[in-house]
Amino acid sequence: MNNRQRWTVAIFTFVVGDAIALQMRGAVLPEVAADFDVPEALLGLVAPAGTLGFLLAVLVVGLAAGHLPVRRTMLAGLGVAMAALLSMAVAPIYVVFLGFLLIQGTADGVGRALDRPALSHLYPAQRGRTFNLYAMAWAVGGASAPILANVVIDVADWRYVFPIVAVLFVVPVVLLARSADLESAANERRLTVSGLREMVRDPAVLGMAAALVFSGGVEGSIFTWLPYFASEHVTKSQANMVLSAFLVTYIPARAAYGLVIERYDYLVVTFVLAICTAPLVYLAFTTTSVTVFVLAILATGVGVSSFFPTLSAFGVDEHPEYSGPVSAIATGGNYLGISVFPAVVGLLSTYIGLGTALSLLAGAFVCLGAIIAITAWVTRRGAVA
Repeated sequence: MNNRQRWTVAIFTFVVGDAIALQMRGAVLPEVAADFDVPEALLGLVAPAGTLGFLLAVLVVGLAAGHLPVRRTMLAGLGVAMAALLSMAVAPIYVVFLGFLLIQGTADGVGRALDRPALSHLYPAQRGRTFNLYAMAWAVGGASAPILANVVIDVADWRYVFPIVAVLFVVPVVLLARSADLESAANERRLTVSGLREMVRDPAVLGMAAALVFSGGVEGSIFTWLPYFASEHVTKSQANMVLSAFLVTYIPARAAYGLVIERYDYLVVTFVLAICTAPLVYLAFTTTSVTVFVLAILATGVGVSSFFPTLSAFGVDEHPEYSGPVSAIATGGNYLGISVFPAVVGLLSTYIGLGTALSLLAGAFVCLGAIIAITAWVTRRGAVA
């Protein structure tokens, strides 16, 4: 195995473990509530505890990527994440559990801030395909997390899920420890204040970030509300299976998009998908047929899975010398949408009902398509000029 292969396998196994760690939180939430005797109001702190540090680390480390030793920084992040996961398994009280969750999320954010920029330098001519395969690996981990949690809970204490996830991180640690530093990462320019100003004024970066706020908002809303909405029509276990199936659609879809965008323009592909997915998400949350609902929501998963990897690849292609900062902006926009939109849907649901509120996500797809179209028009006009 050569150095590039070791780096690639390390990054892909890391992102699988990171996705499992993220999706595992929801899977063990009932056990957390019962073990720590936590009311629902405080149980809601699990999400921000895991996400706040992650987002902060992605932005800070990503913007400073050109100043950091990538391999050593990723190894440090993985080491801290593993220690935090082991500590979560023995946390005596809820507040300590949340503290270690905050540390674990922050440490994972360090790795996630640097892994896609590293892939960008490893595969500069295949960024779109590579980013979609990377996102597919995340989907594999995310879809398998509830299954793994159920198996562990059935045979042992729920706390064992965290050491198991920590063990998964051993593979990338060993591979990175045996790898040499990336020579291609030397092409990553150090971001100055003036360089940051110039980059964030670029219509391509602005368009990418704005589009990802909307696509992330759709994903976050569905991740949060789909099981609850589905449980009004099917059993609770079946509702959870609908969410799992939604995530499973990401795997073949992202593999396919990795091939498609080698032949077609990033913005053309995402624009078409945004317009085509808008009626599907509307149908999913307005139909009275369970069969139509399931088929429509699965088709929505196929469409929405493309936006983050493809649009972030577009942004990095515009500024390959600043792959770390661009990736940080992309992830920040995505997680901003994931954080804000579900709360808005919840607020609207008190006035117009959950199904109607979720059906308005069709409007988010229309806005997404409009942003992509404007971005394409402005960037191409600038290229011609």
